[in-house]
Amino acid sequence: MTCYSRKKTLKEGLRNLVDELVAVGVVSTIQVVGGAAIMLQVDRKALTSDVDALHATTADIQLAIERVADSRDWPSTWLNDAVKMWVSHNDTPDDWEIRFTGNGVTILIALPPLLQAMKLQAGQGRRDAMDIDLLLDACGIESLGEASAIFDKYYPNETMAPRAIQQLRDRFEVV
Repeated sequence: MTCYSRKKTLKEGLRNLVDELVAVGVVSTIQVVGGAAIMLQVDRKALTSDVDALHATTADIQLAIERVADSRDWPSTWLNDAVKMWVSHNDTPDDWEIRFTGNGVTILIALPPLLQAMKLQAGQGRRDAMDIDLLLDACGIESLGEASAIFDKYYPNETMAPRAIQQLRDRFEVV
């Protein structure tokens, strides 16, 4: 079973990563977003193909990620920062939940409003559409205007992905 298929296994893998980083004296903050964060925050049932995270890309961190991968028989790319193109530069510490800590290592999980905005920014395919619906429900969003307000908070100079706009229009029956 991989890190992506069960919430408990994912949590164990992240805890192992903290332990690995602490063991070598690395001080770091890792911010988990994407499908893994949605799984941890709103009980997303669908599998995720990796763990999207924002973190410093140092040799020590990469080695710790690889050690966790080896110990769990996961791919070495199980935790990666490919999501950095969707990062908001307008989030605050209040947009994150501290999930795991240990001697200078902190793993933060994005809260649903930030995740919602990121998914509306990306708006890629069927998986994002399912996530957008889950997050709309988790955030209690009941209109296109409310969804737009959340998006604009995190991406004030950007526009939502065309697919995401259409999904919101369909959901809220906006012509």
